Amino acid sequence: MTTINEPAQLTNMRLGLATMMRCQEAPQGSPRIGLLYGPSGYGKSVAAATIAARFNAAYVVARSTWSQKSMLRAIATDLGITRMGRTADDLLDQVIEQLLVAPQPLIIDETDYVVHRKNVEIIRDIHDHGGVPIMLIGEEALPAKLKDWERFDNRVLVATPAQPSSLADACLLRDYYCPRVQIADDLVGAIVQATKGVTRRIVTNLQEVQSQAMNSGLTAISRADWGNRPFSTGDIPIRKAA
Repeated sequence: MTTINEPAQLTNMRLGLATMMRCQEAPQGSPRIGLLYGPSGYGKSVAAATIAARFNAAYVVARSTWSQKSMLRAIATDLGITRMGRTADDLLDQVIEQLLVAPQPLIIDETDYVVHRKNVEIIRDIHDHGGVPIMLIGEEALPAKLKDWERFDNRVLVATPAQPSSLADACLLRDYYCPRVQIADDLVGAIVQATKGVTRRIVTNLQEVQSQAMNSGLTAISRADWGNRPFSTGDIPIRKAA
């Protein structure tokens, strides 16, 4: 069975790695910002962590409370800077200096949280003066949001939409997450269809199938065995008024 030790086989991991590779191979002085964007649950953050490991990239996950200084401190910390400046200007200078001395790609996950003028301009400063590729991970509206800042938008080399999981992706996830029960391809396909390819929900359903099969004493389960039992789709039931 294929394992997650080869994560690039998953579609969005392949797409993310290819996006970062394009930014990495772009010549100095040209745009080197890449975007990986799409709906929640598509496995973008898992892909981002894999990309960071493959490219030895600094990797930070944005938060809704981040200020300029918060963002820069998080980046500085991941770059290994220990004696940090007191102001945002000082921190920006330290980050750029560190990247010039020891270049590392930079990945910012949950970028939607920092898409406002001051933080976007900081990312542009790091790109322009630090000389390293930068990859931004976010929701499906991220490219449209960034177009509000023309000076930033024209530094984007490639914008890659994340894709829903295919049957092949779901089978790889099955092989990793559900090793104790043989879940048939037709049942995996039904899960993919019910969840519309949302990776997180596929994993949840695969694990539930494995659990129920084991509780029933089964070592293998097919679509026919599963029958009419529902899948978890994340839809919130709406109760009609009497």
